[in-house]
Amino acid sequence: MKIPHYLTRLLYFAIVSLTVFAAACKDEKEPDPEPVDNNPIVGTWQLKEIKPETVGTPIPDLEKVISFVDCIYNLKLTFNANNTISTADCPIAVAAIESIVPVGAEAKWKVSGDKLTLSDKNRSQDLKITQNATDLNVVVNTELDATKPPVNAVLYLKRI
Repeated sequence: MKIPHYLTRLLYFAIVSLTVFAAACKDEKEPDPEPVDNNPIVGTWQLKEIKPETVGTPIPDLEKVISFVDCIYNLKLTFNANNTISTADCPIAVAAIESIVPVGAEAKWKVSGDKLTLSDKNRSQDLKITQNATDLNVVVNTELDATKPPVNAVLYLKRI
C-alpha cells in the first residue's frame, strides 16, 4: 500500500517541478521599439507670424486673438519622432488653436508629401505645408462654419 502513496507524491512533485520550470523559461523578449519617423519636420518650431494666405483677405477675429493671447508668438510645437506633438510656452494659444486643429496632449502627426495630418481621438485634419531646414509654413482654414467658403491663414514657424 505504501508504493501508490509514494507514486502519488512523486507525481505531484513532477507536476510542480514542471510548472516551476515552465514559468522560469518564460520568454523575456524585449518590447518592440517605437517606430521612429525621420521626417524633417521632427523638431521644435516656434510660431513667428500668422497671415492670410491671399493678401488682402481678412481673417475674422485674428487681431482680437493676437491681442487677447499675448504669448501667441512664444508658442512652441515639437513634432516628436514617435509622431506625437508637444506644446510649450503658451497654453492659452494651444487652447485657441485647438479649436481649429488638433494640437493638444493626445495629438499625433503624419507627413505625406506636402500634407501634414494632425489628429487626435476625435478628429483628423489635413493641412498643406511647405518646409525647409529652418522654416515651416502651415495653411489652416480659420472658417469654423462649414457652410461658408474657407478663409485660409498661413502659420509661419521657425525651427529653434
